[in-house]
Amino acid sequence: MFNTLAIGKSESQYENEFGISTSGIVKSEDKDNFHYQGAGYLALIRVFNELPSELKNKTFIDYGSGKGRALFCAEFCGFNRLVGVELAADLRSDARKNAMNYRKKRPESSFEFVHQNALDYIIPEDTGTFYFFNPFSDVIMEKVADNIIKHAVSNNTSVYVAYLNPTYKKLWQEKGFVVYKTIQTKRYTEAVIYKFG
Repeated sequence: MFNTLAIGKSESQYENEFGISTSGIVKSEDKDNFHYQGAGYLALIRVFNELPSELKNKTFIDYGSGKGRALFCAEFCGFNRLVGVELAADLRSDARKNAMNYRKKRPESSFEFVHQNALDYIIPEDTGTFYFFNPFSDVIMEKVADNIIKHAVSNNTSVYVAYLNPTYKKLWQEKGFVVYKTIQTKRYTEAVIYKFG
């Protein structure tokens, strides 16, 4: 009960503090691309603060970025180059509006919101972090994971995947990603951070 109240309070607190509007659920008719719902602010900030600090000057990609909440939290945590990849044009439009209103933006950071299928998106060379909150089916997730592996191998670099509410944990482990950190609550696994390379 207390935890639910704390989460609810943090929603309005961060929305007001950041000057953005990212709440609510937006349904999807596509069986492979799931509905939009922003992960909780407290969970996002906790997970992003667990990532290695050297990633903060590399590109951070959110697949299924919706209204942009995770990217604003990542920026708040010190990440500088933030990219959202979103299939729904209306959600991408909402994210751009939020970026104009976002109050915490640091001078050195930048946002880019891309309206594109995740499978077609070309990963920038300097990308170090990928974020997921179950935006699509395991079929799409597997193909995106393969693209991330190709990126890491061709650029001879290590990458991290921050995966909240990790439904398809086995998929990542079978692809050769190793668990860098697991973030637990008393009742469930809130997030897993994977490393590859």
